[in-house]
Amino acid sequence: MTHSPSTSFLAPGHIDIHAHLLPEDCYDIPAATGVRSLTERDGELHLGDFPIAVTRDQISGVGRILSDMDTEDIAVRVVSAPPYAFAVTAERDAAADYARRVNDGLIRMCEDNPDRLVPIGVLPVQDRAATAAEVKYLAAEGIRGVAVPPVVGSLTLGDPELHHVLDTCAEAGLAVLVHPTQQPRPGFNHHYLQNLIGNPVESATAIASILLDGTFDRLPTLRIAFVHGAGVAPALLGRWDHGWRMRADVRADTAEPPSEVFRRHVYADALAHSVEAGELLCKVIDPGRITLGSDYPFDMADQHPVRSASALGLDRDVLRSNALRWLGC
Repeated sequence: MTHSPSTSFLAPGHIDIHAHLLPEDCYDIPAATGVRSLTERDGELHLGDFPIAVTRDQISGVGRILSDMDTEDIAVRVVSAPPYAFAVTAERDAAADYARRVNDGLIRMCEDNPDRLVPIGVLPVQDRAATAAEVKYLAAEGIRGVAVPPVVGSLTLGDPELHHVLDTCAEAGLAVLVHPTQQPRPGFNHHYLQNLIGNPVESATAIASILLDGTFDRLPTLRIAFVHGAGVAPALLGRWDHGWRMRADVRADTAEPPSEVFRRHVYADALAHSVEAGELLCKVIDPGRITLGSDYPFDMADQHPVRSASALGLDRDVLRSNALRWLGC
């Protein structure tokens, strides 16, 4: 297997840390109910009966992603598997096997363009031993990071039952990208609310759990980024701080208010979908921890992420430096 090169060889310019690719031989995804397959209907891919609003060329075409990067003045994309490929409901052995196939496939897809495409892996997060084995494998292959879900069933990343995910990544020096998975929720049955509301809530749930769990006291070197502008967390930090001040159970595991922990430790992409939301994010996050992100090629992507970052007054060189720091360069 070809190892990823040092990021000192990355093409100069904007780095988008939030984009997706999936190898075509990984379209059959293990799940609790069997295998869920990506199939093509009228030129669009469906996951089971659900249209995912992308074509085969968009999610699996290296030439297509490079062409679209050129159009949008993006020099480098950090590419991860889409969240439905996290296979969080699969049986443990099936999840481990699938994660390895996805990771090997992503490495193959990117190896001819190492200056422009940086692959990050997926993990079989439901199994402690398999997670450790895959982290070790990815680190040995020179992979810079992993993408993980914010919640797994009823658990969040800050819960003790999932500590192994962030612990093993921090120990190996891997960057972590947290991407929501659009889990079904009561009341979110129509109008894409599982995504429009559910995804930002999933991200905020994980953020709150790691801020209040004392994760960064345990893992001071952890480099963790949340997509879509950290979900609804920026709007809730004041509420979390109030709860931390008023309730002993909220502040039991951390000596600092959540907003301070957030500011000092959390990375986020600038994909906030409005100038107003982006400005709020910029007010509550350390300027050295905000990056460019697009969510390419999905329907909730920002089609013009560089233009959106410029509208927020974000500097090109600072965004690049922040992305490289998150990657561990």
